[in-house]
Amino acid sequence: MTFTAALLVILSATTHAYWNFLLKRSGGTQLFVGLSKVGEVVMFAPFFLALVAPKMARFDGLFMLAAVGAVFVLVNYVCLAWAYRHGDLSFVYPLARGSILLFLPFLAFVTVGERVSAMGAFALSLIVCGIVALQLPSLEWRALSSLGHRLRSPATTFALLAAFAAACYTLWDKHAVQRVPAFAYIYLYTAITAIAYGAFIWRRYPRTEVARQWRTHRWPILQVGFLNITSYLLVLVALRTGTSSYVIGLRQLSIAFGVLLGWWLLREQVSVPKRVGVALIVAGCLAVGVAR
Repeated sequence: MTFTAALLVILSATTHAYWNFLLKRSGGTQLFVGLSKVGEVVMFAPFFLALVAPKMARFDGLFMLAAVGAVFVLVNYVCLAWAYRHGDLSFVYPLARGSILLFLPFLAFVTVGERVSAMGAFALSLIVCGIVALQLPSLEWRALSSLGHRLRSPATTFALLAAFAAACYTLWDKHAVQRVPAFAYIYLYTAITAIAYGAFIWRRYPRTEVARQWRTHRWPILQVGFLNITSYLLVLVALRTGTSSYVIGLRQLSIAFGVLLGWWLLREQVSVPKRVGVALIVAGCLAVGVAR
């Protein structure tokens, strides 16, 4: 991964952690997420209409690429929703994020021939171990045993399916941005996703509840929408030249940043396992920087 790509991913991890902090502080409901998706499309519509729409005919296959990307993203969302029905956010989210690294190196090798070096495999292993450590109440053997029991649950199954879908859309995104401009691609598939979310909101929530959510959380909703599309746009640019597994591995810095934001701004307790987990993630991300 080039130095520029690494900087883009680190910046993306920072903005990703911050919008997740905003989401958590605001309650983190599906209605909030849906409104932020609609907000993304509305906020970036002028840029799309000015920069992309006049040149749409030049971008062969853009809509098909975006449609497939949106399908992978929606499958990821659906699997996450099912996982959250059976497990806590604190268990499902890190598992779904970290497990991407279990699938991505193999899928990248069989589909596009990307290889991970021994140092790269070691770095990714450190990151995965760090994510596991974040789940532990203590560093005792009993804590590891209880985690093993929780892993034999429907929440784990659906979280792993969500991670597999995320690995698939990462590779699809890498393929897409090598054929069409990154902003055109991400905006179109975000628009398709927003339409699906808009239909979900329309059927699920009363109009009064939607209006109340907007009045109460208008500014955080707009911030999350802006930062979400911006943070992943940075990743798409990095994917053009960077090895997929290394890009997504380095992006796991967002989890470490999220823990630090929770401690600093939400006054959350940072246990010894969380400190160990953050240290392992940071060490793994530093190792990614020197992997070839």
